[in-house]
Amino acid sequence: MPTPLATGTEASALHRALHPRGIAVVGASRDPTKRGHQVVRALLDRGFGGAVVPVNPAGGEVLGLPASPSLESAPGPLDLAVICTPAASVPEVIRSCGRRGIAGAVVLAAGFGELGEGGEALEAELVRAAREAGVRVVGPNTSGILNLPLGLDLIGVAGIRPGSLALLTQSGNMSLTLLREAADRPGEGFSMVIGVGNEADAAFHEYLELLGADPGIRAILVHAESFRQGGRFLEAAREVGRNTPVVVLKGGRTRAGDQAARSHTGAVATDHAVIRSGLRGAGIIEVTRSDDLLAVGRTLATQPPAAPPAGRTGTEQTGAGLLILADGGGQGTLAADMLEELGVPLAVPDEATRTALRTLLGPNAALANPVDLAGAADRDPGVFARALELVLRDPAVAGVLMVSLFGGYALRFAAELEGAEGEAALALASRARGAGKPLVIHSIYGEADTPAIRILHREGVPLFRSLETACRAAAATWERARLLQRLHRVPFPSGAPRPSGASHPEPPGFRSDPGAGIAVDPVPVARAEGRTTLLETETRALLAGFGVPLVPAHFCTSVEDAVAALERFGAPVVLRAVSDTILHKSEAGGVALGLTTPDEVSAAHARVLEDVTRFAMSRGLEHGLRGVLVSPMLPPPRVELLVGMRRSPSFGPVISLGAGGVAVEVHRDVAVRILPLAEGEVTEMVEELRIAPLLRGYRGQPGVDLSALAALVEGLARCAEALPEIAEIEMNPVFATSAGVVAVDARAYLAAAAPSGVATGVPAPAAGLERGPTPAPTA
Repeated sequence: MPTPLATGTEASALHRALHPRGIAVVGASRDPTKRGHQVVRALLDRGFGGAVVPVNPAGGEVLGLPASPSLESAPGPLDLAVICTPAASVPEVIRSCGRRGIAGAVVLAAGFGELGEGGEALEAELVRAAREAGVRVVGPNTSGILNLPLGLDLIGVAGIRPGSLALLTQSGNMSLTLLREAADRPGEGFSMVIGVGNEADAAFHEYLELLGADPGIRAILVHAESFRQGGRFLEAAREVGRNTPVVVLKGGRTRAGDQAARSHTGAVATDHAVIRSGLRGAGIIEVTRSDDLLAVGRTLATQPPAAPPAGRTGTEQTGAGLLILADGGGQGTLAADMLEELGVPLAVPDEATRTALRTLLGPNAALANPVDLAGAADRDPGVFARALELVLRDPAVAGVLMVSLFGGYALRFAAELEGAEGEAALALASRARGAGKPLVIHSIYGEADTPAIRILHREGVPLFRSLETACRAAAATWERARLLQRLHRVPFPSGAPRPSGASHPEPPGFRSDPGAGIAVDPVPVARAEGRTTLLETETRALLAGFGVPLVPAHFCTSVEDAVAALERFGAPVVLRAVSDTILHKSEAGGVALGLTTPDEVSAAHARVLEDVTRFAMSRGLEHGLRGVLVSPMLPPPRVELLVGMRRSPSFGPVISLGAGGVAVEVHRDVAVRILPLAEGEVTEMVEELRIAPLLRGYRGQPGVDLSALAALVEGLARCAEALPEIAEIEMNPVFATSAGVVAVDARAYLAAAAPSGVATGVPAPAAGLERGPTPAPTA
């Protein structure tokens, strides 16, 4: 079980605030245009069963209720205050809530952190007041909360049907959009809606835990613009998602990643790529269209996951997937295209199923997937139910998408079909429920008010007029089953943090040099020298200590050392500069390849030092040269890869794997994962890459050693989890062949130094910052 995400007292107070016995409306008004009037009206109209106490210094009455002049004088048990007063007054009202013993407050006002520096100061004051008073705050800048079972309505949208959905959102307009859509279209309704607002106090993960513990909630919808505590949100979602589906629509998907990224890893692992990886790892369904959020949520609340039976988990080998049951070829084909684009395989019916369908449907029906009824339902809508029963028996069919005119046969052909169509609707729902498999229906009459349509809605069968929406909803049932499998995988063991002052094992063929500071822990050495980066020698020593394979190398502080390294390794060799300011050595002329003789090594040594010095001076930097690394020149690999880690302030360490080499930012072919990694997750990362065919083996050429690649990535993951002082590590290139993988170049950046006793995960400043004077190298 994860560490509790809030103390018992905090969670209890938030639960009381969301399930109050009584509510005080601070700033209640007799003016119908003001929120203080509208909130009281909504509570009365919805029939809230507890006390509603208007609070206004002038006293009097609001909508027939006596108003108290202050919170302290308000009568009855009160667990929640709705604050309708201006932003500047809120901190003092929060303190009054504490004195009155009120558990929580909903702050409707804007004018806090979303406004910048001035608003941030007021928001900080609000949080201080809440902490001192022991009051949990929803918001500020929130659209309110809705708890329909209690009749608690602080949003005021009419026509909302009760149901099993919950919604967390940071946008008032998104809340209104989804609630209006739910009111206007038949289907599952809402139990709880929470406008999260600025997350100044109560955060997404706390609401998620409370909603997940509610047995009446069967799916949780989330619209988020940002996560202030992203890691804790994912932790909560991972636990909640084992029983309750969580669907997320994330805003800001096209923003660039960390603007201060210093390496290729930071440049290609964008913020949303990290978030998307985290959502998937936590078992969350992500949608990218606002009109899919409610549709997918309703489907997952009413339909089981599309899980193949035991022994049919390898979909490519077994033919398991979804089946399309259509009464027309055109839309059936479009549905097949859309499901494939969504990554959902189509089931391959077995011979027994095809034989039974042929007997039922006659010679004109198409029996591949999609199964086309070829007009059989035009005369007898019950054919759909009988065909559904046949395909649901097939072990390869994990779920069914019906693409049809269903619900409109009586309108389209003959009114006499209405009774048969109603009976077929009942049979469809019953057959799917009995098989324990999901059924999603698309119909061009999906919004018609016919008996069959009403029956399907009453029976909880998802029904959509939009083919695209129906396909996304059906795909979500398949995705949900895959994510549940992921949630039950166990992360591989992390490396234990090293003891303070412990040294790191050296890689084979690597000679520690005391002057480079790698005989002991390099982090304090780098800190003492004012460096925000580690030397390549130091980075190699760290990685080798966690089992990461690196090309053998010899650190040289003179030309004589470099010539001796040639003799040690044999020709040809590579010579690379070691500098604490110039980390991308190729750009600076800091690499010499294919050296075969002592004369070539001597000339390259002089040229590399001169070129790096000139490059540094052209940019106003000290050259920072410490020496050179000499290593054997390896044969060209099958693939050059990038493997890296950067520490996200919101989500912690993030691993990147992708196409490497000097053109890494051109390829931009990368997969990312938030740690910890689950078993088999490196293989999944490989499959996400465009270069995956090269890694697996392509056109008779061998693939790379994927088990060795997984071991390298997992070694980096252990390093990242054990060393929070490291903000970023990049290995580029990593040579991958059928015989193994090996890192050729590596660099690391330190997290910004924190005060004593304070951990930090904040990325280091940009590389290339000027250090103190460095003596000029001698050739």
